[in-house]
Amino acid sequence: MRLILAFLLTLLIVVTPALAANPNATLRLDPARHYAYINFTNLKGVSRVNYTLIYDTSSTQKGLEGGFKTNPKSRSTTRRQILGTCSSGKCVYNSGVHNVQLDVTFTLRSGGTVNVTKSIP
Repeated sequence: MRLILAFLLTLLIVVTPALAANPNATLRLDPARHYAYINFTNLKGVSRVNYTLIYDTSSTQKGLEGGFKTNPKSRSTTRRQILGTCSSGKCVYNSGVHNVQLDVTFTLRSGGTVNVTKSIP
């Protein structure tokens, strides 16, 4: 009986970290609100990441979509997204950026998905 309990306890300790390591995303803006930095973590069990970033400006609502396949060995990655437009090496930043919302869908190697939403006023 003790052997079985010891085995089950060992199995629980080994499996629990994998369950606790759900993929996640964090969102932050630079002080001037010209860039959004999106950090994707716990990617080991993730095959693909898709995200949408929507925000209000002083005059309208803007947004962008992105996505990428993950490397099976990758644990995290960061994306820097401009809050504006660039052409021929010149960037024009949106003014009055607020109400930033990030929606992320992580597609798991096991076939499921995990959705994460983050926002900054």
